[in-house]
Amino acid sequence: MTYILSGKSESARLDAQAEIPQFSLRRELEGIDLRPGTRVLDAGCGSGILCRYLEEHYRGLAIYGCDLSRPSLAHARSVSGVSTFFHHDFIGTPLPGAYDFIFNRLVAHHLTADLLLKGFKNFFGSLSSGGEVVVIDPDGLLLNIGTLDPHLREQIGQVSRAFSGDLQVARAIPQLLTQAGFQNVSWRIDVMDFQGEARQLEVAQWKERFENSIEFYVGIFGTELEARRFFRRYLDEASRADVSMFYNKFIVRGTRP
Repeated sequence: MTYILSGKSESARLDAQAEIPQFSLRRELEGIDLRPGTRVLDAGCGSGILCRYLEEHYRGLAIYGCDLSRPSLAHARSVSGVSTFFHHDFIGTPLPGAYDFIFNRLVAHHLTADLLLKGFKNFFGSLSSGGEVVVIDPDGLLLNIGTLDPHLREQIGQVSRAFSGDLQVARAIPQLLTQAGFQNVSWRIDVMDFQGEARQLEVAQWKERFENSIEFYVGIFGTELEARRFFRRYLDEASRADVSMFYNKFIVRGTRP
């Protein structure tokens, strides 16, 4: 698994992103019943945002988070209350322990469908009977900008082709969960529409996303100068009020029989 976003400021960016209404944890967790004593894992916990939310809004949970990024885990531990964090690759290795609920949030698009299926099978193997998985991911990140600029559209295509994950894999998550053995698979789609102040906040997020993955873009465009020209072209278009920007956020649930 490769996560192209890195750097000391990435944890702070993720914390700021969680404050944008389109990334609302309250909305994402609507209808999810987590009772005291439930063992919950956030697989791919990053800076621990979901774990902290669970600490603050639910009582009596046993909360765990795992991630590949040691700096992110260090940040999560430093700001967490009672959650337990550990380093783990949930794609390549079965998860230690048993859980009643597994969350996988804003991770799927960094993976291909084949890798996701491996991860979902590992989730299945670590869930108790009747346990649930919830996978949350935006479909169309970076891609869903309504620009008419042909050069920018071509460059976005270059980025998409070079990306090791799949920016539209969210739409396949229901079928992948079924293939992994889950039953009662259901989903809802929230449209993340960015206009007005929300657009300004998302453009600011893109500035930081680009900075925190500069080496990836240099690899595509050849030099830092050309990478930054792409950044500027994308941000200029994204800042225009007449250019649409949206993602379809899939919130998918499945049960282990």
